[in-house]
Amino acid sequence: MEVIKFRRKRRRLKKGALAIILGFLAAAVLTILLIMYFGGSEGTVQTGAITAAHNYDAVVIRKEKIVSSDEFSIADYFADEGQRVEPGDAVMNVYKMGYSSEITLSLRRTQQEIYEAQLEVLGEARDVELRSFDDGIDSAKARLSNAVLTGDTASVLRIQNELTDLLSARSEYLRGYIQETETLRSLYKKESDWQRAVEDSRTELTAPTAGVVSYYFDDFSVALNADKLSTVTSDLITSALKRGKSAKLTGAARQNAYRIVDTGEWYCVFLTEISDPLRVAEGQSYPVEIAGYGDYEGVAVNSFVSGKKVVNVIKVEGDVGELISARVIKARVTFAATDLKVDRRAIQFENGDPFIEVVTEEGRVGVYVNVLSDDGDHVIVNAKNTDNAPLHEGTKYWIPKRRISRS
Repeated sequence: MEVIKFRRKRRRLKKGALAIILGFLAAAVLTILLIMYFGGSEGTVQTGAITAAHNYDAVVIRKEKIVSSDEFSIADYFADEGQRVEPGDAVMNVYKMGYSSEITLSLRRTQQEIYEAQLEVLGEARDVELRSFDDGIDSAKARLSNAVLTGDTASVLRIQNELTDLLSARSEYLRGYIQETETLRSLYKKESDWQRAVEDSRTELTAPTAGVVSYYFDDFSVALNADKLSTVTSDLITSALKRGKSAKLTGAARQNAYRIVDTGEWYCVFLTEISDPLRVAEGQSYPVEIAGYGDYEGVAVNSFVSGKKVVNVIKVEGDVGELISARVIKARVTFAATDLKVDRRAIQFENGDPFIEVVTEEGRVGVYVNVLSDDGDHVIVNAKNTDNAPLHEGTKYWIPKRRISRS
């Protein structure tokens, strides 16, 4: 008998159907992963305290007045670096470009010739007033020689001008009662011409306000000034940090002559990352330790987003001291606060501003906050505005597993 064998037909899934099934499976897995990745939980606002200190590269911004003049290359100084002056006090004389100190020397030589010619007419007579002039002139000459020998260039021109003025005053005193000769008339005319040459080239600069004088400048002396705080940007602060400390300008032609600094008010300014919730809050006090200068106490003026950074501004009311000529500093700022405590993961950002989501009966509502301190796990906050949702101890808030930024 012939055996008949039956073969079963295997049904094969079409490729299209298999792709659809795999697609559904992938979507399901992805959905589960997204829920796991972005899912969150609720937390309850508590009260607490956190103290943390952070180091920053910072810049000093002073309240100061820049005094300028026509371009000059020679100057003589009446006020020393760090000297306090009152409005109207003479600070320095500046001389126009092209002026030569030889003009002053020629004037002084002419004045000496006048004195010798006057003595020929006067004879041996010497009254108390004339002897006083002679003593003052001898003293000025001695101080001038000492300044030249010690390399005190800041004092040389000032003493030279003092000597010139003394010689002129002595000449005028004797001129009052000595009969004028042809020689003296010619010398007086020569002296007058030299004096006019000096006066035409010299400008006296005085203090426009009370403060401390400083001759130190850098490229940011105008832009980084207290009266321009509203125009400060993160790019400007970054540029100042890159340039480093201020430099004293000497010898080169310039127009900025000196600064009058209000030593009782200055600012410590530093940058933080836009993704860092911790930044200074207006009105809060902050201890600031500046490496090499000392400890200070300041109050935050503001913090604001600029570009991809946050600019933090702390105002210090106290003697600026040696910081009068510093620009870049190392600052250690202490953030100490007692207020509402939440999980650090609850902080989210919108356009760089931190907020948390408060859980209400209607759903989650964002509340902008000041982050007053941060220990890495928790933050101390207070609300900038609670009109849209309450924020107090016991309030429920949302903790996303991954921080979300909205822009």
